[in-house]
Amino acid sequence: MINNFIFDLGNVLVDYNPMRCILGYTHNISDANYIASEVFASPEWVELDRGTLEYDKALEIWTSRMPERLWQDVHTIVGNFHKHLPEKKEMTEIVKRLKNAGKKVYILSNVSERFPLIVEGLEVMDIIDGYVASYQEKTVKPYPEIYSIILSRFSLSPEESIFIDDNADNVLTAKKFGMAGYVFDGDAGKLEETFAKLGFFGDADKNNINQEIKNV
Repeated sequence: MINNFIFDLGNVLVDYNPMRCILGYTHNISDANYIASEVFASPEWVELDRGTLEYDKALEIWTSRMPERLWQDVHTIVGNFHKHLPEKKEMTEIVKRLKNAGKKVYILSNVSERFPLIVEGLEVMDIIDGYVASYQEKTVKPYPEIYSIILSRFSLSPEESIFIDDNADNVLTAKKFGMAGYVFDGDAGKLEETFAKLGFFGDADKNNINQEIKNV
């Protein structure tokens, strides 16, 4: 029986959309695409999530690769990005349903030291049972170490756990640990329907659960 639900944060519980943030500070589409590539898709962004690089150093590296005319925009965008990650209310409602059914809910996120700023004011943070943030652990998904950390820290049985992430590689690693996995495609309604069918809210056809869980 699945009793533990481990959710990714960005693009699952909050809306991670770098272009929305970037276009709030520059209206030049070409510049916006360039900044998205050079900053948010950069190796330095991963190192920020890993907790092995500080923002000041990352900004120094990014601006060294860019035209000087973009430096101020990049500083502004990076400094304010955490303000542009709205909570996915429909996902929070799913978390509430799980908690009402007696389930445990956790967050496992690749996230930088700005995690406290990102989650400040999020309703879901008052509902969950715990979290693991990559910057604190100095490792990121899909590396196995961070999965071991969340399982051991909260004494979770893999066979009683399901991991929900928008990245298929991250879900694959969870499955290698013996967890069930769900690759989230942004459709909260489909996820809720799947969870209901599997009995996670306490209202499924019990005869279908064992067969269906193999397909998650």
